[in-house]
Amino acid sequence: MWPLVRQARHLGRYREIAQVLVHHGFGYLVDQLGLSGLLSLPRRVILRAPAPPPLGSAARLREALIELGPTFVKLGQALSTRPDLLPADVVAELSKLQDTVPPFPGDQAVALIEATFNRPLDQLFIAFDRQPFAAASLGQVHAAVLPDGTQVVVKVQRPDIASRIQTDLAILADLATLAQERLAFAAQYNLSEIVWEFSAMLRAELDYVREGRNAERFRQMFCTNPHIYIPRVYWEYTDSRILTTERIVGVKLNDMAGLRAAGVDMSRLARASLDITLEEIFTHGFFHSDPHPGNFFVLDGDVLGVVDFGQVGTLDHATMQGLLWLMGALVNHDSQGLLRSLERLEVIPRRAANLALRRDLERFVEGFVDRPLGLISARETFDSLTTLLRRHRLTIPGPLATLLKTIVMMEGLGMQLDPNLNVFAAARPYIQRALREQMNPTALGAQALAGGRELGELAFDLPIQISQTLQHLNDGELRIQTRELELRRLAAALIGAANRLALALVVAAFIVGVAALVIAMRALDWYGVLPWTLLFIGIGGVITGGIMLTLALLRRE
Repeated sequence: MWPLVRQARHLGRYREIAQVLVHHGFGYLVDQLGLSGLLSLPRRVILRAPAPPPLGSAARLREALIELGPTFVKLGQALSTRPDLLPADVVAELSKLQDTVPPFPGDQAVALIEATFNRPLDQLFIAFDRQPFAAASLGQVHAAVLPDGTQVVVKVQRPDIASRIQTDLAILADLATLAQERLAFAAQYNLSEIVWEFSAMLRAELDYVREGRNAERFRQMFCTNPHIYIPRVYWEYTDSRILTTERIVGVKLNDMAGLRAAGVDMSRLARASLDITLEEIFTHGFFHSDPHPGNFFVLDGDVLGVVDFGQVGTLDHATMQGLLWLMGALVNHDSQGLLRSLERLEVIPRRAANLALRRDLERFVEGFVDRPLGLISARETFDSLTTLLRRHRLTIPGPLATLLKTIVMMEGLGMQLDPNLNVFAAARPYIQRALREQMNPTALGAQALAGGRELGELAFDLPIQISQTLQHLNDGELRIQTRELELRRLAAALIGAANRLALALVVAAFIVGVAALVIAMRALDWYGVLPWTLLFIGIGGVITGGIMLTLALLRRE
């Protein structure tokens, strides 16, 4: 069913979106998505709309997103970090999108503050500048002074922006569903999943309480680091639409003239800023994912002040391990290791790599042979990898794309300060420490325990699943549709599964036998050469079979 039916109350906004797309030369897209009826115009009128502005399609897309408002500007910014999805010219145009819009009246900000805290403004602050010093699509920032004299900044959300964004996100979800049904590229790249991830990110950014908690977490993470300062959050003046934090004053990280005038050591500052990002990623698995220059200030003593924690990224254990394996494969020129790491990161479906992809991965890895770390650029590596993935119609999962974007942006920012800065060389000690932590006995024991638990669950479920499959087969209810290549893979997988099942049953029999022998020895006081010999044979069988089963489960081919 056409999903727009579920959004009948938003038909005015649908019509506005369709009209903007037609105006900017995307009438064919409106027609393919089935939006023609929203304009109350014949199909031929849409397809023969007036000529679009004299710009390339990428530039016209950027102009259309600007006209559609904050949600679509944010979407364009998010897509500008996805060269694995879009051509280079589109990425370049979307990178020009700026999250700066005219401020809304200060009186509206004051009214929201007073209504939220149910107190007049002069009881909350002894000074409040009604003219904001910064404005963005979601809110604006005012300078203020608390009753105790502390200088703060008050971030106030735009009136009704949350409801407008929620409407746009609902529309985007429906358009993604339509696109996946009607456009080949949308189904290929799972557009619905991309929109879902974007929606989750934007909804989180609308919650200023969450942003304050992020700031507090970063403040705790770096409480002993003298090279970074995170402003304090004043929770008694904070709400989901209002965030009050300590004000910090310094020179923006990309203000080269200001930094030189302040006598800042550029090289040391570049390395410190990069070290902070690497520590966030490889030590804490929690990182600032919007490292543009406006969020970084150099304070007295060359201390880096960081603000705006609305966009953050997290790394789970599997992603961290896959990332470490990927970097290790690059350094060791191991194309097979690179393939396994990309499978672990869910960039490549397991066992789906064809000969052409393997060959391209080998060529990609060859580009690192005989090149010292100091000559390897993170941006160059990321661009080459995403070009390879686009060629094979593969995409990078959202969280990993956010991480790679952060590393590339931080490298670019650092290289403005020190052209000799290198991410790979700086990351080596952090990667080595992370690998040591993942390989220590405690971590390995936890992984082994988790693997054993999963294996045990599989052992209990497998007989039931086999019984159900055989029952369906016996009842004539099991149907298999496959091509010859898939049939071969299926046959190989079934043979492998049967072999592993047989081996598991042998190991289980040894375990049962050893357990029964131990019970008999204790209950019957049966000790001597024979029982001890049988016991050692049984234990040896368990160990040998367990090793063989583990190797069989881990074998890739």
